Amino acid sequence: MKKYLILIFTLTIFVRLCGEFEAEHETDNVNLSEEEILASEVANDLMEIFRNWDPERNIGILYPRVKDFISDFYSSYPDFTLDIVEKERLGEPMTEYEMRKFIAFKALRDDKIYEEVARFITTRDFYWGYISKDLHESLDAAADKIKRFVSEREDMLWENHLAEVDDYLNEMRRLDGELRAVRGITDLEVVDHLAYDEEYFEEMYEALSEYEELKKQGADEYILSRMTSENYKRIMFHIDRKKKELIENARLEYNYAREDWIEMKRLTLFDLREDMRYDLTYLTTDILAGMEEENGIGHFEIPDELIVLIHEDSPEAKEMFASQIKNRFYSSLTSTFTSYVIYDRTPVFRTFRKNVLIGTLLFMILFFYVFFQVRKNREGLFIRKIAGLDAIDDAIGRATEMGKPIVYDSGLGGYTNIDTIASMLILKSIAKKVAEFKAEIYVPTCDPIILQISEEMVASGFLDAGYPEDHKKDNIFFIAYDQFAFAAGLAGILARKKPATAFHFGYYFAESLLISEAGFSAGAIQVAGTTAVSQIPFFITACDYTLIGEELYAAAAYISRDPQILTNLKLSDYAKLVIGVLFIIGTIMLTINSEWTFLQDLIYTR
Repeated sequence: MKKYLILIFTLTIFVRLCGEFEAEHETDNVNLSEEEILASEVANDLMEIFRNWDPERNIGILYPRVKDFISDFYSSYPDFTLDIVEKERLGEPMTEYEMRKFIAFKALRDDKIYEEVARFITTRDFYWGYISKDLHESLDAAADKIKRFVSEREDMLWENHLAEVDDYLNEMRRLDGELRAVRGITDLEVVDHLAYDEEYFEEMYEALSEYEELKKQGADEYILSRMTSENYKRIMFHIDRKKKELIENARLEYNYAREDWIEMKRLTLFDLREDMRYDLTYLTTDILAGMEEENGIGHFEIPDELIVLIHEDSPEAKEMFASQIKNRFYSSLTSTFTSYVIYDRTPVFRTFRKNVLIGTLLFMILFFYVFFQVRKNREGLFIRKIAGLDAIDDAIGRATEMGKPIVYDSGLGGYTNIDTIASMLILKSIAKKVAEFKAEIYVPTCDPIILQISEEMVASGFLDAGYPEDHKKDNIFFIAYDQFAFAAGLAGILARKKPATAFHFGYYFAESLLISEAGFSAGAIQVAGTTAVSQIPFFITACDYTLIGEELYAAAAYISRDPQILTNLKLSDYAKLVIGVLFIIGTIMLTINSEWTFLQDLIYTR
């Protein structure tokens, strides 16, 4: 009977423990969120893909290559041992020959072998050449689980987002109320804050200690009264300082809260979906990290011992090499899975950029309207008088009368620089006038591409004037790309050619004064133009006429009266007007109520 009782007791305990174990696991499952359950499932799918992947094909291709690299190295350094690597690690001195061996070994390991394996796995085996259909489908299926999960919760995401926006707005309003309260704070309330101010406490403690000491010594009333007055001034100074500090801190908190609210309310459903996919992908990756050790996954590397084992044809070499290939495959697997999840759901039409589409359509309508208006009345179109541009005809005429050439340069800006583009348009107009006046023009350049553009501009100008045969291609040439080499070459041309006129239109740096002084010394009439603010004073000093800032952009339209260029000029004027009006309206709205941000939201994009 006693034995039966013990057996029943044991079975009872066992059943109870099993029940508690199941209850614990059920509790764990209940405590797991939907996201964690999904991430665990996807992580298991990815780990299953990793376990089923066979590296034999890769090893068959890569191992002979790696062995050839190692054989070449040992043929050059047959006496190499890992003692040299240990020496370098310990910082021990090495001979010149040992250092050469170590550098060659390091290049073999880090450059040749590591890069060959990494490149092969990443660019060929995994992405393009040998990825199997089953592997692709398995990855796609794992990624689809996350994508479907996010799609099914779009309504919930948006509702939660709107609730968060309200929370941010309420926080901003609360801080706005605190800011208003702090602005109206009384001196007595500031004193309460000063009680915790170390600077105030130390200074006033010393002042009061000094006052009490003088009082004990029997100082007269005048001195004590004076000290009381000074202490009062100190207190008021600290009150003012503390009040400014409190207001500034409250203002900063409010501004930060407002920025957070604006950023939050500008998020779209596309952003929310993307963020959730990122979060689920990172959660999956974290769960995978916890599974790496039990699946024998390590960091991909090429150990020094592996190179020696391959050289010695050790049976362990292939096994160790296969392990590293698997490690490399695993890192490619996780990164590729991320791309499957993140980059496979980009919408064709991004609704949050409708404002850009509408703005573009309005701009195109305005462009064609202005273009047709300009074509009807381009001669009568008003453009403000610019003295430097009015002098261009006289400057070219002077060169014709004196029988001297004209030198034109476009500065050091690249061919994508807006100043250089404006300079090329001006060059075409000037070249046309040069051809009409039967003068000669030289165009030194600092960039081979700008050289080609300049040749085309000058040739087009002569063609438009009806004298293409007068164009001399050799007069447009390359000097140097270096800043001061170009400046020296251009100064030499100005000194030797003694031109009657020199034009400097483009973007300039420190060479501007060197060039303009050389032209002044040569006795040329000089007209310059740039938007480089730091160089404008030098041109004003050394040149006869200077186009300041945006006058450079208006120059081509002013000279040529070309409809397209005039249209660009007028459109920029309209753009300034629109931006100015929007700026004024936005300023008024934000001054009245900081929550009125719909104008900002209307023009905001990313």
